[in-house]
Formats: sequence, C-alpha cells, structure tokens
Amino acid sequence: MRLEHSRQPRPGTRPAGVLWPRAGPEVYETGREAVPDPADLVVSHYWWVHWRRDRVTPFRAQVLGHPVLHLTVEDADGAMHGHDMPQALVHGVVTRLFTADLPTAGRVAGVAFRPGGLAALLDADVRALTGRVVTAATVFGMEIDHLRAAVLAEPEESVRLRLFADAVGQLLAPRLDRVREDGGYATVRTAVELMRQREQVSLGPVAEAVATSPRTLQRLFTRYVGVSPLSVLRRYRLQDAASAIDAGAGEDLAALAASLGFADQAHFTRAFTAMVGVPPSRYRAG
Repeated sequence: MRLEHSRQPRPGTRPAGVLWPRAGPEVYETGREAVPDPADLVVSHYWWVHWRRDRVTPFRAQVLGHPVLHLTVEDADGAMHGHDMPQALVHGVVTRLFTADLPTAGRVAGVAFRPGGLAALLDADVRALTGRVVTAATVFGMEIDHLRAAVLAEPEESVRLRLFADAVGQLLAPRLDRVREDGGYATVRTAVELMRQREQVSLGPVAEAVATSPRTLQRLFTRYVGVSPLSVLRRYRLQDAASAIDAGAGEDLAALAASLGFADQAHFTRAFTAMVGVPPSRYRAG
C-alpha cells in the first residue's frame, strides 16, 4: 500500500479527481498552478486531474491530503462522491484518509483554499462541512452554476484556471478589505505554516509563536479550518511519517515515532492506523 501524501501527485498514484471522458489509450494526467491576485489571498492553488482506463471496472483513489477545503467542477462516466455528474462541489476537510471510488474515465478541475480561506471569504464557520462533499450551490448559491457550465465547456487548463480565479475574485471583491484585516484568518495561516515544519511536535510552541493561547487556537481552528489544531499538527507529522517510510527510513518505528512527537510507538501506531487505515509496519511492507 502506498498513498499520495505530499504536495504533488506522483505518477501512478490515484488522487481524487474529476474528468471528462477521453478517447484513446489509458490516460492519467494531473497538475497544479498558482492562482493570480486577489484570489490567492484565500486560494492556495488551482489543480486538475483527468484519467481514462480501458478496464470497465472502477478503481480507488486514496490520498492523505492537507487539511483544506476545495471547490471543484467534476465530470465522469458515473457518479462521484454520492453526486450525479457533472457537478460543482465543495469538499470539506477530510479527517482521515480520503478515499474515492473513481469511474473508468473522468476529469476534475478545482481550487484548494488556504487553511481558513473559505471561512474568511464567507465570514462563516466551516465546521459543518468537515468530512462532507456538498454541492457548491449550497455554499455559494445558485450563481455558482455559471462556473460549472463554463469550466465544462472549456478545453484549456489555463482558461479553466482563469475561470476559477475570476469566480473567487468576484466573490472576494466586496469583502477584500475585511478578509485582509481578518486577524483570526492571519493567525490560522501563520500557525499552519509553522505546523508544516517537522520540528513542531506540540501545540504549545505554535501558540506561543503566534502570540495566542492553545485555547484560542482551538477556537480559531474550529471555526476557520473545521478541525482542531492538534489534528492538523498530527496530520502533518503523519504525512512526514509516511514520507519517511516511503524513503526507506522506517526500519526503527519507535525512533520515528519519538522524532515526530508521539509519546511512544503504540500511540504512533494508533494514530497512523486511524488516519491511513493500516498500521505503519504493514504500510512499510507495501
């Protein structure tokens, strides 16, 4: 078993996606691009993936992703995430391993919001979206349907990126000053950047670095990210663990657990298994 758990999908992995069926041989392509100002205030990047397989059976995507929300436009030769296709969707933060049974062909284009970005954009608590995939209209209103129609009609990724950036920019325009001055959003973003650093293994130093208390950090993350700050920190350390095991550095799991801030190997094994679905020893065996 091997997962996608880093910044960019690797060839041969099956990240969550969306697709327009394509003729020809088996295809799997993916990519990501930065988004322009002002959308980049709340959006991390634009991403896309499309695939087609000659086999008639579906296949499964498994991703140990980042604690962020996504706005996507998806099309496939079957239902996706419990929704008929084509569809514009909002993906809430996934608290465990993201798993999707993908049809034989399809395409997804979307934007990943920065941690806290959608909450800042909407001036709303996003915890109700955690672990869910909902139609975009339930979050943004029916006007989002124009984005779905435009993206589905456009064959060029560069134009799709602009369509997403323009849609976010239009939503952001009347709220731009408020989002820029949102101190809670700024604190969450800074805290998450610190959490990405492998040497950060507990909440206390992170809270201290952003000049707040762990309790305040808990409140901010619940509202802006939809999950606790500890779960975000642990997500990054478990990504580090999976990367280390992939790189052949997982022979001594007790030492790996200690280096990532776990009290002992048993605690590490429980957390890894809960997130990934298999214990680290089995993951290491492939």
